[in-house]
Amino acid sequence: MITAFLLINAERESLGTLGPQLAACPGVTEVYTTTGEVDFIAKATVADLEGLADLVQDHLALLDGIIATSTHLAMRRYNKEELSAAYDLGVD
Repeated sequence: MITAFLLINAERESLGTLGPQLAACPGVTEVYTTTGEVDFIAKATVADLEGLADLVQDHLALLDGIIATSTHLAMRRYNKEELSAAYDLGVD
């Protein structure tokens, strides 16, 4: 499985409607509106790079109101629960 974060800039008129459309795309698991340089950040989980290409090229590209996207692949994942469990087992 591949996890990617999609940074999305949108037209002002689309800000109120684009979030649910992004969330409905296959592979998208979460969508956030944000402050700063991008309007939305979407988290996607897909089987492989071909699935990511399908998501970006065949789904996101068809949505009205998207100005630009930037796709970032996740390399490693860290979270408090897994780190706590490792320390509880004596793993350093």
